[in-house]
Amino acid sequence: MVAARIGLVFALGLTILITTGCEDTTPDPQVRMAVEEAVTTYLHALTEAYSSLSIEPIEDLATGSEVQGVRKMLRGLAGTGDRVEARLLSVDFTRIDVFRVINATVATTEVWDVTQFDAFNGREKGRNPTSIQDSIIQLRLMDGRWMVTGRRVIGQEAGTRWTMDDVQSDAPEVQ
Repeated sequence: MVAARIGLVFALGLTILITTGCEDTTPDPQVRMAVEEAVTTYLHALTEAYSSLSIEPIEDLATGSEVQGVRKMLRGLAGTGDRVEARLLSVDFTRIDVFRVINATVATTEVWDVTQFDAFNGREKGRNPTSIQDSIIQLRLMDGRWMVTGRRVIGQEAGTRWTMDDVQSDAPEVQ
């Protein structure tokens, strides 16, 4: 009797583990294309948000928590007197997993051309033409659209370091 109960518990546990832990997360080609398009559209909108210091470009592409996170970042930039103009040069989708049809996790390697400006006078402070970022982006299918619920940069490296081309100091030259 005890052995039968142990066998039943073991079989039940194994069944739960198999059905929940071994889900095939590989999206079909149509879903993969929709997720890639949603991520690419979001990243381009994110560049507009940085340039304008406004969250409007991402509001219809992301959920509230992601919008709040970007808003906080933009306030931080404005608080330091900086504005960032970023151009997405390329995005490589290194992994896409879809869970339970409505959740997606995307690993990307993105190459950005980033220029930092003084937000008050527009003067260029520096530039990194090949900033490489490894990101994890979470999405959720809501009302038939993939919405970004979170984006985290998990690694960053730079090609050519920040350059200071023709930047002139506001301070008088010390002699």
